[in-house]
Amino acid sequence: MNKDFLKPLLIIALAAILTGLVAWVLPIWNNDVFTIRKMPWFSALRPSVEEPDTIAVVQKKIINTPSPLRPFLDKLGAMKAREGKTAFIEGTSGYSIRKLRIAYFGDSIIEGDLITGPLRSTLQDIYGGLGVGMMPITSIVSGFRQTIRHEFSRNWETVSFMTRSKNDISLGITGYTFIPRPYYLEQRKIETDSSDNIESPDSLFAADSLASAPDTLKVSKLTRFYVDEDPWVEYRAVDIAGGAAYFDGIKLYYSHASDSSFVRVSYDSAPVISRQLRAGNSLQVLDLSLNQQVKRIRLTFSKNDPLHLYGLSFDEDRGLYVDNFPIRGYSGMYFQRIHADVLRDFHQSLGYDLVILQYGENVSSPKNTNYQNYKRAMIRTIEHIQAALPKVPILIISAHDHSIKDGTIYKTSPDIPILVKTQSEFAQETGCAFWNLYEAMGGYNSMLGLVNQNPPLAGKDYTHFTRRGADYVAELLLKFFKGES
Repeated sequence: MNKDFLKPLLIIALAAILTGLVAWVLPIWNNDVFTIRKMPWFSALRPSVEEPDTIAVVQKKIINTPSPLRPFLDKLGAMKAREGKTAFIEGTSGYSIRKLRIAYFGDSIIEGDLITGPLRSTLQDIYGGLGVGMMPITSIVSGFRQTIRHEFSRNWETVSFMTRSKNDISLGITGYTFIPRPYYLEQRKIETDSSDNIESPDSLFAADSLASAPDTLKVSKLTRFYVDEDPWVEYRAVDIAGGAAYFDGIKLYYSHASDSSFVRVSYDSAPVISRQLRAGNSLQVLDLSLNQQVKRIRLTFSKNDPLHLYGLSFDEDRGLYVDNFPIRGYSGMYFQRIHADVLRDFHQSLGYDLVILQYGENVSSPKNTNYQNYKRAMIRTIEHIQAALPKVPILIISAHDHSIKDGTIYKTSPDIPILVKTQSEFAQETGCAFWNLYEAMGGYNSMLGLVNQNPPLAGKDYTHFTRRGADYVAELLLKFFKGES
């Protein structure tokens, strides 16, 4: 080849390469005269690879696992439907079941008997059952719950999963222990050293950070106010779906009574009677049932007797029951606060056929991409329940979609698919059934659709369901039980 031709060709080629390099590294510059743009010379030589949608990639790997529910579904199929009703599941076992009970644990999503109320109503309409199951002594949402009327005095000490101290006190099956006191505690926010608290609720758990509070901040400090009256609690039947027109079977659950412990009981407008309590630190059950219909029951305890009360059960010896066990702000971790012997004793008395755990929203954080600490803690929770309730299937219901604000718009919190995938993993590793509620409600950005419906199915916090929304979730769960989703 002619050298005179080759030399200018090389110069042109080098100039082109140099221009490309300079154009590639120059910053973008916009002004009124001219614009400098990046020139993606070399990237054009590579095949185009679209950045994957992380949420979609994660979501595809999350599937429902209903097979561990088989023992419960077989029992449900063995129940006889009421006259004129069609069985929810047709049985093939050949044996008969009179009574089934579900323990439904969750956070504020199920407060006020949301989800559990319509679930109970549907199944009791088919199979019978009179009563709402287990009730706590006090509740911060007693006025919101419609399936039973529930009132109480203020002078109760309440210990729960959200109480930092007193781990030596076992909680009851409701997730609470209630102690009669001659005083009540009122929270007041003050600026103080955090170690000065008498008591304060746990902060919501961040799965892999669990950061501690600063040394000085505004906290809620509890102040005691002494009263003369004995603590009391009252329940009244409500004849609506999910509730009951009257009480049939009534049982009180307690422990740590002394030889002098007693309870004063009033039914409807009848005179007050006194019932002796059995001494002992183990779980005790007092049958308060009458051979007649009862629409109101009021219990009064001595303010100077620090026995441990767990709640009352309203049911009968047949039908289907769904116990509503919400703990606001609770993550589902550290279930060992219900001591193993207490959990076993409750199961022996109540006879659970299915345990449902619906948690996750209180560990969710949009910046979190690793939920392994949460996974390990939840595995310990599940193993604790399995040890106390052997052969009772457990259903893990995933976190649902919730939205965060990004600029002026709301969108799915980016950690939700990761959290849901983690929940499916620990369900599989512990042999639990798993239902992907996030996917069932529509997946990414589905919360927006629920909020914007008329009437809305979710609130403006883009996290909590309305009562109509909770009914919708209950319908989806029933479809999952039937294998339709």
